[in-house]
Amino acid sequence: MSKPVKPMVGVSRCLLGGAVRYDGASRPCVIVIEQFSKLFDLIPVCPEVEAGLTTPRPPVQLTGNPQQPRMTGRDNPELDVTGAMLAYCDKRIPQLNRLSGFIFKNRSPSCGLGSAPLFVDGECASETMDGLFAAALRRRYPQLPVIDELGLLNSTRRKNFISKVTAAGRL
Repeated sequence: MSKPVKPMVGVSRCLLGGAVRYDGASRPCVIVIEQFSKLFDLIPVCPEVEAGLTTPRPPVQLTGNPQQPRMTGRDNPELDVTGAMLAYCDKRIPQLNRLSGFIFKNRSPSCGLGSAPLFVDGECASETMDGLFAAALRRRYPQLPVIDELGLLNSTRRKNFISKVTAAGRL
């Protein structure tokens, strides 16, 4: 008798304990590690590191036009990694076509899910943006169930995500 195959779920690598954040730290999420690892085959993804940025690295943020935000240095606005991130998205996202869901890091300029701040002329103009990777993944796979680590704290949203991922995994 074969072992049942678990649905594959992408997850921001820092939530699994990977020390990949800009400051070299991790932000492990207990729910992901202790609960979701039993339910799903977790696929770690760190867009910033996979796009070639170092760890540690200068912090970046979303800036400029909300319709076409740039990913630029927080402390050095001359640093612009937008091209590297978009090239990474173009290459990596098609490889994620077997995922049944994705769990994002909250407020990240690459992985934020409706929570990434956007700065215009040094001032926070919005805190409801998708990070560049999250936006590109959602455009490519609009039916893919997604959530961020804050959403996991809400039991109703967490259960809804699990149900959608499980259903998608059976397709």
